[in-house]
Amino acid sequence: MYYQSQDTTAGADADTFDVGQVEINLDFEDGPVSVSVDYDIYSTEGGSDGADLEEAIITYDFGNGFSMTAGKMLSYLGYEAYDPTNMYQYSYAYDMNGTTASGGAAGGQNIYDAYDDGISLDFSNDMFSLGFFASAETDGGFEYALAFTGVENLTVKAIMADWDAYETTTFWGSYQFGKLLAAVEIAEKDLTDATADDIEGWLVMGNYGFTDALALTLRYSEQDVGDSASYEKITISPSYVFTDNFSGLVEYSSYDSSGTAVDVNDLFAVELIYTF
Repeated sequence: MYYQSQDTTAGADADTFDVGQVEINLDFEDGPVSVSVDYDIYSTEGGSDGADLEEAIITYDFGNGFSMTAGKMLSYLGYEAYDPTNMYQYSYAYDMNGTTASGGAAGGQNIYDAYDDGISLDFSNDMFSLGFFASAETDGGFEYALAFTGVENLTVKAIMADWDAYETTTFWGSYQFGKLLAAVEIAEKDLTDATADDIEGWLVMGNYGFTDALALTLRYSEQDVGDSASYEKITISPSYVFTDNFSGLVEYSSYDSSGTAVDVNDLFAVELIYTF
């Protein structure tokens, strides 16, 4: 459940309280075969209500780190997670589409892909992991992922998506310094259409756990659309874990834009998450 306050570009108040997502995840395993089915029920005030089959995959584990997965699955791309339960704050870093933080594509941001149908081949060990994804969509393409995990508490990833209409590249790294998790990312989306604007973004983020329950996330991000429009975003988000199943967070994000006639107004949000 969430409350979001962010004035529209026309200056009108835009306060929203709603159940943003109810997601049911079903996981099964039988020997080397595992199946995951994620069903997402969503509601948007003044927008659309409905349900989606978010993920449905079958994985075969060949052993020795090799596996193959087929179905509708989450993209390799991006540092920030797709689902609210796996995020450190309410909004995404790259949501500056000229309207509000809830706009944009692929879960409210403008660079990463979300889900796609296809087949992936993956390998992982204690030192690194490799992933290759082939889309089964008509205008699909391929994704390539390389991750280094050979140093304790350090993860570094390089990911590329080569689609019919665009190419997306992300490089990110994170390191756990005791109670502080620090991360940095560079992301780029190049469109095949020469008349469309490419998007470049980057972020730096830190999450500090004061106690097992109380934490604070600070994030700075930038997003350039084409050669003229650019946006800056600063996010402050304290969070608290009330029980093993129930948590909440508050976010305040400020935006600054240049090269565009449309200003993005500041965002205030409160989010409650219950998992079981």
